[in-house]
Amino acid sequence: MGALQGNLTYKLFYVDGEIEDFQAFQAELVARVQHRAFAPLDPDEEDEERTGWVPVETPLVVEFDLHKVLYDHFINLTMRQDKYAVPGGLLRAHIAKAERDLLDQKRAQDPTNARTRLSKYERDEVRDNVNRQLKRQSLPKMSVLDMSWDLRSKRVRFWSQSNKMCELFQGLFEDTFGLKLVPANPYINALHAGLSPEQIERLTVIEPSAFIQTDTLPSA
Repeated sequence: MGALQGNLTYKLFYVDGEIEDFQAFQAELVARVQHRAFAPLDPDEEDEERTGWVPVETPLVVEFDLHKVLYDHFINLTMRQDKYAVPGGLLRAHIAKAERDLLDQKRAQDPTNARTRLSKYERDEVRDNVNRQLKRQSLPKMSVLDMSWDLRSKRVRFWSQSNKMCELFQGLFEDTFGLKLVPANPYINALHAGLSPEQIERLTVIEPSAFIQTDTLPSA
């Protein structure tokens, strides 16, 4: 969350690139977002996590129109990520039981079978089946993180400081809009502050300054 409620801490990015034809961009906006919309996880599929766009404030209703996406000169969206998180200990315990049950079943079918271990193929199949069964019994963990793109200033605010989430967001944004995102830093901020080329050049030789007193206190 963050844009309308919750945490006020966000990561700032700048859009590197220009929207050549805003009217065409606006006409395609909903289709672009819908193409990268969130799709729920299916426990019978291999995917363990999935990421996509949802409307701000309605993460469970994945329906878009221009009024839900574009507010004046701001594009506001929420990135939703669902992820299955079956506890490792629980998964291992169920796999061990399923392997024992399968061995017992094979011995019952063939009393001369002296096998004490399953083949790699059989173990992999057991693991996949157990993991799928446990996913059916649980709900994926949902994370929703807001983003707000100021089209005039080319600033994009994303309400997360997690490096992993920021990387996922950058990829989703660039795939959706075809524009590159650059994380803000003092140099990038200066470039977007309207400084002259001479002032920008001077920034490259400025030494960092400490604003905290670091003198050692005298000993008692």
